[in-house]
Amino acid sequence: MSEATPVETGSALPAKKTVNLALIVSLIALGVTGWQYLDSRQQLNDAKQALASRLAESGGNTKAIQTQTEQALAATRAAEAKLVLLEARVNESAGQYATLGAMYQELTKNRSDWLLSEVEHTLGIASQQLQLAGNVSGAITALEMVDNRLARFDNPALIPVKKAVSKDLETLKALPYLDSVGLTVKLDTLMLGAETLPLVIDHHRLATTTARPALPADAPWWERLLADVTQSLGEMVRIRRMDKPEALLLSPEQAFFLRENIKLRLLDARLALTQRDGATYQADLAAAAQYGARYFDRDAPATQKWQATLAELAAARLNVTLPDLSASLKAVRDAQGNTVE
Repeated sequence: MSEATPVETGSALPAKKTVNLALIVSLIALGVTGWQYLDSRQQLNDAKQALASRLAESGGNTKAIQTQTEQALAATRAAEAKLVLLEARVNESAGQYATLGAMYQELTKNRSDWLLSEVEHTLGIASQQLQLAGNVSGAITALEMVDNRLARFDNPALIPVKKAVSKDLETLKALPYLDSVGLTVKLDTLMLGAETLPLVIDHHRLATTTARPALPADAPWWERLLADVTQSLGEMVRIRRMDKPEALLLSPEQAFFLRENIKLRLLDARLALTQRDGATYQADLAAAAQYGARYFDRDAPATQKWQATLAELAAARLNVTLPDLSASLKAVRDAQGNTVE
């Protein structure tokens, strides 16, 4: 019995050590597990706090974003309202611009119509003066005025009119100068002067009257008687050289018709001047000069001046073909037709 006790004691010690070791290991494992649990719990709490913080931050950002979104929407609505107002104003401005454009076109068209009507009227008057009165200087003045008037406008439709007017103006300026107005005035002066021209018979009467010597007041009676007898005999018998007997035989009525005939000749010459009829003009002036040389006193200053003026008028040459202004008138009418279209 005494020998068995040590054996039992020796086998129980290792078993106890094993139990203790297992217990220690279990405790260590339990501690590690607990530490891991606590660490995991701590990490979970941290994660929860971080998530909560992020959620809170996200909520703040969401509010800020929502606020910004609302502001952006308000700004967009305001911009849209301004855009609508701006579009309305643009449309209104476009309508006004279109109206102004139409008014300007109408005004420009009216101005062109007025200009062309004015030019046509002026050219018509110049053409009439040129063809009926031969007034070249007046036609040149009218065309220069039209040319200056057209130069103020840059309308391309007026280019043919400007060219036609310039061409007709150059043609008129190239014509030989003829002062129709001055010639007409001289003809009128000759017609008035024909009334007072002294006749040849008037000159002979004046010469006979002045050839009688006057006796002094204190002459003897017999000298005065002799002078009266001599004068009486001289009036009864006269010896004269008569180169133009018809000039001395004119009665007062014939003298009147002579002057009227000269006036008619000069009037015909004036009409021929107006019509640029050179042959008729020269024939009438030659007839008037012939009447003046045959029946009027050549030595009288009035007759000499009258004949000199007549010779000056006869020196004018009317055989010049005057151009017409049909090209300019046609260009104006064509431009009016294009404007109407």
